[in-house]
Amino acid sequence: MSNAKLPERASLEYLKKLAKDRLKELRQADPQAKLATALLAVARDHGFSSWRALKAEIDQRQTRNIALFFQACASGDVDMLRDLLADDPSPVRVSNPEARHQGWTGLHTAAQRGHVAAVRLLLEAGADPNAREAGDNTYPLHWAAAQGHLEIVRALLDAGSDVHGIGDDHELDVIGWATFYHAPGRAPDGNPEVVSLLLERGARHHIFSAICVGDLELIQKLVEQNPEALDRRMSRFEQGQTPLHFAISRNRYDILDLLIELGADLEAEDRNGHTALAAAMLCGDREAMSRLQAAGAKQPTVMDTSNFRASMANLAGSVKHSAPMISVPDVSRTLSWYTSIGFKEIARNEDNGVVNWGLLSFGKADLMLTVDGKEGSHDVSIWFYTDQVDNLYQLLKSRQLEAAQAGLAGQPDHHHGIEFVQHIYNPFYGGRKFGVRDLNGYTLNFRQPPES
Repeated sequence: MSNAKLPERASLEYLKKLAKDRLKELRQADPQAKLATALLAVARDHGFSSWRALKAEIDQRQTRNIALFFQACASGDVDMLRDLLADDPSPVRVSNPEARHQGWTGLHTAAQRGHVAAVRLLLEAGADPNAREAGDNTYPLHWAAAQGHLEIVRALLDAGSDVHGIGDDHELDVIGWATFYHAPGRAPDGNPEVVSLLLERGARHHIFSAICVGDLELIQKLVEQNPEALDRRMSRFEQGQTPLHFAISRNRYDILDLLIELGADLEAEDRNGHTALAAAMLCGDREAMSRLQAAGAKQPTVMDTSNFRASMANLAGSVKHSAPMISVPDVSRTLSWYTSIGFKEIARNEDNGVVNWGLLSFGKADLMLTVDGKEGSHDVSIWFYTDQVDNLYQLLKSRQLEAAQAGLAGQPDHHHGIEFVQHIYNPFYGGRKFGVRDLNGYTLNFRQPPES
């Protein structure tokens, strides 16, 4: 076997077996022969000066093959997948080392991207349909359901995927992903064919998925079967909204009326401390405000804004600078272009290997980039950095609540309303922020950076 060429997908375990066989041969002539001698012999048989050099080559090839495997999963290249898995099916249970979250498998990628043939091939090769990734604690099924990939959902269920998928970080279960995190461009009720299949296989609606599909009879049935359904909360990512809050966010006043009729707690607060009435007031939803007030919802407490202008002028001194955010088709490429002309890259965020956020600076000016932009004219959001973001939030919130109260009482509104588009929270990239929309539709984001 002298100078044998190392196979393209050489197995280290197989080569170790060859070394053990060689050791038996060596010990027939020299009972004191060591395994290291046999390993060296196998390495030299394959054209390497040492076992370490041979192992390094195999490790490098495996790393390259893993990268090719995940590229093929992302593109749906079945021929490449079949070729890569022919001799070594182990990549189907390997996590993508380039993914943002641990546990993200090739099956997650193919299921999310909608590659039916690739999903079937991966399942045939032994991919685990119930593998959890650490980012959202989801199965591939969650992503396929959210994107409306009916045949992939079917294939995953046929392979034994858990139809319920309870335990994801968004606390919506698979049926919630199918109805709430549905693919862009689809109807507001999500992916009805996927939902029907999930129900056929044993999934059960919860109150938020029922609100998503807009089925009043189903909502009533769920509450009659379990009155505690009215107290269910959305996850921290949705600020712990109650069904009342959620109905308002979807502008479903018929559902809002039904929930009130069924006995929903009008004074239940979300994670921001807002009742449903306060939430409606803060987003300027007069229809929801009127219905909740008529049902007996209590007015929220507001701080004294008699010195509003002076207080705002004082807080204005806390604003250090503003930074625009622009949407671009390719954040990574845009970051590279800006740095090539003298900008400094401050930070970037990746999700499943795709850069989806970036921060640049040029002197004292900051520029943020985000995905999903298109060429041509763009809307712009303006960002203000301050070390008193909570005080700003409370003051602006009280001004809007005051204006809403005046409107409910039939009193004239002496100033423009402040529509809150995002309540104060701690974003994944650090710090604390909230956002309002001005009268022209521009979004003003106020952010306090994390403490150094």
